[in-house]
Amino acid sequence: MNLNLSEDIIKGLETLADEKLINDQVFNHILDSSFKVAVKNNLDSSVILESAVTKDVDAIALKQTFSSLLSFILETMKINSDLNSISGILDDHKFSESRIENILNYFKEHRVAIRKVLSITNFHFPHIIDVNWRLDYFMKSNSVEKLNTPVYLINLTTEQEEGVQPGKVEFACTLDQLQDLVYKLRDAQKQIERSAIKS
Repeated sequence: MNLNLSEDIIKGLETLADEKLINDQVFNHILDSSFKVAVKNNLDSSVILESAVTKDVDAIALKQTFSSLLSFILETMKINSDLNSISGILDDHKFSESRIENILNYFKEHRVAIRKVLSITNFHFPHIIDVNWRLDYFMKSNSVEKLNTPVYLINLTTEQEEGVQPGKVEFACTLDQLQDLVYKLRDAQKQIERSAIKS
């Protein structure tokens, strides 16, 4: 997957990588604050400016580096980048080995929490990763002597965030309802294929 970083974010990351502009103490404060905001620890982003550590740093550069790092964190976690990819990107933007290692340690520590926050704030339906079905046949019920009706029990397993059991969606349907569902899914697939051909 591609990481879409704007020129402003890249410029902010390169400013953060410049050890002459951002010393290690300020860097660690920005890093810590960015990850706290990313995991929604109720940290107001204005705290970054009001710290005694950052009082000698230009406010605009501070805001730019903070927002760039936060955007970088969220973008990499959105596409679930691995540590090697993150390290390569940081290396491309002139981060020192010690700063890359520091950032990677934060990613290791907060990866699951950030992915969980992103999964809650995302606006998409869960992805179906498995389907199981079973055919039951009702011979009769308490109120009617003979039914002789097939009923399909469908179990859908959906993808969840890391470290959580997969979700389950279960429903029962008649043969007509199942055929209608299959027809609608095929129609949706054809629409997607037509859209892919046009673009």
